[in-house]
Amino acid sequence: MDDYIKNLIEKDQIAFRKLVEEYQSKFLTMAYKFTDDYNDAEDLCQEIFIKVYRNLSGFKNQSKLSTWLYKIAINTCLDWNRRNKPKIFNITNIMDKSVKELSSKHNTEQIIIYKERQQMVHNAVYSLKDKYKTIIILYHFNQLSYKEISFILNIPVKTIETRLYRGRKQIKEQLMKEGFGGEIIELQKT
Repeated sequence: MDDYIKNLIEKDQIAFRKLVEEYQSKFLTMAYKFTDDYNDAEDLCQEIFIKVYRNLSGFKNQSKLSTWLYKIAINTCLDWNRRNKPKIFNITNIMDKSVKELSSKHNTEQIIIYKERQQMVHNAVYSLKDKYKTIIILYHFNQLSYKEISFILNIPVKTIETRLYRGRKQIKEQLMKEGFGGEIIELQKT
């Protein structure tokens, strides 16, 4: 076990501050995907770090620290989701491409079409049941491996593969119903 992890387990404030700085934007983004409200996402992110801090002594170094942290983060988000019926999501950027980046390469009409496509994809993702949505978010938005997702959700890798396949299929069907053509290029891992 390295010194950084030992310091975290001993609840060293400097080590914990470093951990927060490293994961804050990732967990805030994840929380926003579940809440669709910046203030709720900030509260949820704070709740995640409180749980992490309280449970640091429970980290047994049986997995990567990041995987353990994501497990706490996703479980906290799922708990929030169960407590609060989520609103319809309104996120326009599925793979963190900036509109500025697009505007330098494309005209205004193309940007509008891109945003509309992203909105349709997001609506399809967020209409999924939690068991599919969670895996789509962890795999495509957080770029976690099947093995990491398996550890976080405590389900077999084969189940991850199956749910990812079924989630993608449901997204494709939803997009086809809406006249999108079923293209989900943005959901293919690069």
